[in-house]
Amino acid sequence: MRWLRFPTMLCLLLYFGGCKPTYPNCNGDTDCPGNAEGKEWCVDNRCQQCRPAPAGQNDCGPGRQCKSGRCESTPGYCAKNTDCPSGLCQQNRCAACKEDAQCPGGTRCSAGHCEADSRKACKSGDDRAETEDCIKGRCTPTSRNRYVPEGACQLQTAYFGYNEYEVSGAATAVVDKNAECVQKNHRGVNLVGHTDSRGTPEYNLALSDKRAQAVKRRMTALGVSDDKLIPVPRGEIDATGTDESSWERDRRVDFEWR
Repeated sequence: MRWLRFPTMLCLLLYFGGCKPTYPNCNGDTDCPGNAEGKEWCVDNRCQQCRPAPAGQNDCGPGRQCKSGRCESTPGYCAKNTDCPSGLCQQNRCAACKEDAQCPGGTRCSAGHCEADSRKACKSGDDRAETEDCIKGRCTPTSRNRYVPEGACQLQTAYFGYNEYEVSGAATAVVDKNAECVQKNHRGVNLVGHTDSRGTPEYNLALSDKRAQAVKRRMTALGVSDDKLIPVPRGEIDATGTDESSWERDRRVDFEWR
């Protein structure tokens, strides 16, 4: 019975197909016992955690990727906003915010980060100070220095007749050109409505809102996304006119990049 002294011969007799390869070598997936992190696969006769794509694109699970047969964390992966330093997770990647609308509720965009919004809540133009605008339910300081994106086209001011708020005449061409400009730059704008000083403050505030809303309706009809346009009624707060020629400059809607 000298053959018992030869492990290789015995192995052949017992398994009829040869010895099972020594781990991590393998002939198939059944030769890979797996490990604490889960199943293993036989790739090029070696057991490893994951297979190359496309077969192994889901071997590592969410937030991980296959590199040289091992599952490693995907840089910048996120599942929720709180996973990101910026507070914004988009398509499982941390991103910098560009406008308040991208941030979750109760936060606003500041220098690319979604931060807690400490601004006072407001419901109308009457709830804020003269140096503030009520934007998306929050009292926001009025910007005297308009932000202009690098390389952006120039936004023009639309003017209105006395006690008028519908977009007509020369204002039509201005609004149409501004709509095209906004679509090219893919950024939002504030539509800041103004009136001259004649009339009561309450009436003028409502009139300035009608002007801003009328501009928004025309721009959305021309294809600008609704969420890119925020009407901001200012009423007579910024009026400086003292006669007809100067009152004409007060009756307007300004377009301010956000």
